[in-house]
Amino acid sequence: MLTSLSSGAPTNVRWDEVVDSAFVQSSVVPAVQSRRDEHGSACDLRVHALLFGALASITTERMLSLVVPKPATVATVVAALGARLGDAFLARVVDETGAKHRYCRLFVGGVPIEDLRTPINADSIEIEMILLVAIEGG
Repeated sequence: MLTSLSSGAPTNVRWDEVVDSAFVQSSVVPAVQSRRDEHGSACDLRVHALLFGALASITTERMLSLVVPKPATVATVVAALGARLGDAFLARVVDETGAKHRYCRLFVGGVPIEDLRTPINADSIEIEMILLVAIEGG
């Protein structure tokens, strides 16, 4: 049940109940074309990266689409995201040696990934990234 303030505005309204997710997704996912070799095979990897937790505060986009050349690893995708989002993103995901921080979780196609050298053997993939701060278990 919703309650109202003296101004008549409802309280206890969840943001996901009032935001049309179809509109939000279509407004942030640009069309991406992959290159093809002479045999028709994709030369590029299409990546849809979803940012959650503290990573979501880096940009207003929650789903980013990008293209990286094949062969690709998770590190290739992280580097491409870093080039797009800047040093603030990279500092939250990897340490000074390039290893993934323990409190950053990566899922490639729904599978948890710890090693950034993991190859991506697909033409299109979804990567979910979440940065857990202390109160979330990080």
